Amino acid sequence: MELPEEVKNNLNEGICLTCCNDSVVCMTSDYPKNANVEVLFEIDKEGREVIFRHIIMDDPSNPLTVEYSVDTKFVENVSRKKWINIHFVDENFNEKIKLRITFSDDEIRVMRREIGLGT
Repeated sequence: MELPEEVKNNLNEGICLTCCNDSVVCMTSDYPKNANVEVLFEIDKEGREVIFRHIIMDDPSNPLTVEYSVDTKFVENVSRKKWINIHFVDENFNEKIKLRITFSDDEIRVMRREIGLGT
């Protein structure tokens, strides 16, 4: 995946950012061992900011947590597709693994409500 300069300039170890309208990029040395794992989904609001959190159960005794802030445009795109790709990259922006997260209709309704788009 070719990353925009804006994403490259703001991405550091342990940081996840939305990218390209419907993807997430995480720079980390701690990434899932395989792409076929259970993933739990949470939404939080911190002030005016909406945070998506995925708990990746690749190791149930030590799950990996991915969190990132979203905007209305991102939620609109995800609502249509009902899935996102999370790209885990190293410090040189080389992709280590890609994880596809599929959202249920209930999750889509909650994310749209939290961002202020209604259901």
